[in-house]
Amino acid sequence: MQNTEFIVTSERLGFRLPRDSDLDDLVRLDTDPEVRTQFPDGVLTPRQVRQRISKNTACYSANGFGDFAVIEIETGNFVGRAGFGLLDDDEVEVGYVFLKEYWARGLAQESLRTLLAWAETALNVPRILAYAPEQHTASINVMQKCGMRYLKTDIARDVMCTFYEYPLKL
Repeated sequence: MQNTEFIVTSERLGFRLPRDSDLDDLVRLDTDPEVRTQFPDGVLTPRQVRQRISKNTACYSANGFGDFAVIEIETGNFVGRAGFGLLDDDEVEVGYVFLKEYWARGLAQESLRTLLAWAETALNVPRILAYAPEQHTASINVMQKCGMRYLKTDIARDVMCTFYEYPLKL
């Protein structure tokens, strides 16, 4: 399946801007308590998901980056979201979250590697940050496997988190 709407692709995944037709999938993703277990703010309401789409579109327009809908190329199925966001201190973070039925398939590592490689040429920032609650070893392992280096342990959103960084070549 070829789709020219993808901003970047990996072997199995296409990354494109979310659109209104993704709303049901994004609501299913972000209202699932098991999916959102590592997010300090917990599940989102459908209204919050819509607001997130609008905020993401504005971030992409202003900065050239944001969250992407992640689509399985072979099937065209929505599998999750992954991308970049601005932290309060204007640092850029990368993150990902997938529907439960796509867990344990290596998609997090494939997504993170793809996004970091894309950032090398698409973003004009000195580094990309990623963080996860200290007990979320699966995400921490993904960051390490993708070449991110330990930065610090600190509180984010009222939770003790482990931070990693990925320096970009400017």
